[in-house]
Amino acid sequence: MEKNKTHDTEAIQKVGDTLLVLHHKNNTIGLVNGVDSQGQLKEVLTQHKGYGEVLHIEANDESFAKFFSDFYNQLKNPSDFSFFKVTEYDAVETAKELQAYVTNASNDEKEGLKEYEVSIDAVKDRTVQSVAQSFDSNKIGPPYRYQIEQINWGIMEKFGLNQEKLEKLNALEPLLKGYKTPHLIPVKINFGKAVTIMDARLSLQCNDVGEVEPCIHGIRKVPDLNNAFFGHIFTVEDKKKLFETGNMGRIVNLVNPKTDEVIPSVISRDRLTNELVAWRSGSIKVPLVICGVTLNEVQKKTLKEGKVLFIENMLSKKGTLFNSNVQFNADKGYVEFLFKKNIKSLRFGDLGIRGKVEVPTVFRGSRLRLWQMDRLKAGETAYVDGLVDGNGKKYQGYLRFDKVKGRLDFSFRNEEKEKISKSDVPSKGRKL
Repeated sequence: MEKNKTHDTEAIQKVGDTLLVLHHKNNTIGLVNGVDSQGQLKEVLTQHKGYGEVLHIEANDESFAKFFSDFYNQLKNPSDFSFFKVTEYDAVETAKELQAYVTNASNDEKEGLKEYEVSIDAVKDRTVQSVAQSFDSNKIGPPYRYQIEQINWGIMEKFGLNQEKLEKLNALEPLLKGYKTPHLIPVKINFGKAVTIMDARLSLQCNDVGEVEPCIHGIRKVPDLNNAFFGHIFTVEDKKKLFETGNMGRIVNLVNPKTDEVIPSVISRDRLTNELVAWRSGSIKVPLVICGVTLNEVQKKTLKEGKVLFIENMLSKKGTLFNSNVQFNADKGYVEFLFKKNIKSLRFGDLGIRGKVEVPTVFRGSRLRLWQMDRLKAGETAYVDGLVDGNGKKYQGYLRFDKVKGRLDFSFRNEEKEKISKSDVPSKGRKL
C-alpha cells in the first residue's frame, strides 16, 4: 500500500505546466502544442482528452521563464495572442471554462484577464540578463575570463555536454575567454516527457553565488526590432542595416538595467541565432594594420564609431591585392570583413511588415492596449495613461506613430483635436 502511495505521488509530481492561448481576432481558446517552422502557432482543440499532444513544460519558474522566452520569440505575430499558464492536469477543463467566460464577457471583463495572462516581462528580464552580461564582458580583462574548474559541469551535463565534447567542437577556449561558441552546437533539452536536441550557441555567465553556468542562446526566427532595446527605438534604417549586414553602424545610448548607467554602444545581430548584442563603444579595439594597410586616425575613428570603412589595396594570404568593406561587429567583438559570402543576410520583408514599420507594443515601460494599437496603426491619436516619470509621479498624454522615423511621439496635448477645433472656427470676414 505504501509503495502504491509513493508511485501515485511521483506520477502527480511529474505532471507539468502547459499553455492556453486566447486568439484576439476571434475570441477562441486553444491548448498550445508549439510553433511550426513558419512561426505559426500550433494548437490542440479543447475536446482533446489526453496530454500526449499538449505542450509540456517543467513545473518550476526558472524552466517556464526560459521556455516562454524562446517560445514567444519564435512566434510570427505574438501580439495576436494572450497566453495563460495552467497545469496539464487541469488544462482541458480550464480551457472550456475560459472559452465560456470569453464568449459572454464584456470588453471590460476581457481587459481584466490581463491580470492572469503570462506577461512578456519574463522575456524582457531574460534579455536584460543577457545584454547586461554582454555589457560587463565588454570590459578589458585577462585573456581567459573563466577557468575550467570554475564551470558547473553538473549543469553542463544536463545539456548533454562535457569538457571533452566542447574541446572536440573547438568551443571550450572561446567560452573560457568569455565569448559565445563560434558556431551552433547540439544541446539536449529535457521537457520532462520528451527530450529534444536543438542547435544553439553557448556562453558562460556567473550566477548570484559566483558559480559559472552555461547560458543557452536559442535560434530566433527574426530579431525583435519592433520594441525598445534598452531605451533605443530602432529606426527603419537601423532595421535595414541589422538585417542586411548584421551591424547597425552607429553609436546609440543604451541603459544598463543593473546600474541605470547610460552607455554609448554599438549593436549587432547574431547572424546564427538572431539575438541582439550590445558592445560598449569605449571598449572597441581597432587594429593598427589590416592586411598590410596602416590605418590613419580618420579611418580608426570611423571604425570606433561603428561605421563601415572601405579599404583598398589590402594584401591577402595568397599575396594578391584586394579591396573590401570592414566594420566592427558587436557579436564577435572585433573588426570583420563584409564579404557577401560570409554574411547571412535576412530579407527586410522577414520582419513581417513588408517594408513598413510596426507600432511598438510597449511605450515607456507600459504595454499598449489593443484599441490603442488599432488607433496608432490607423494614423490616429491614442490617449495613454498610467505612465510614470523618473520621480515616480504618474502622468498621461497622447501618442502618435511616426511611420517615417518608426517611433512613437508623445504629447501632453491632443494636437489632432486642436486642429479639428481650429478648423471649425468660422473665418472672420467683412459684414455685408
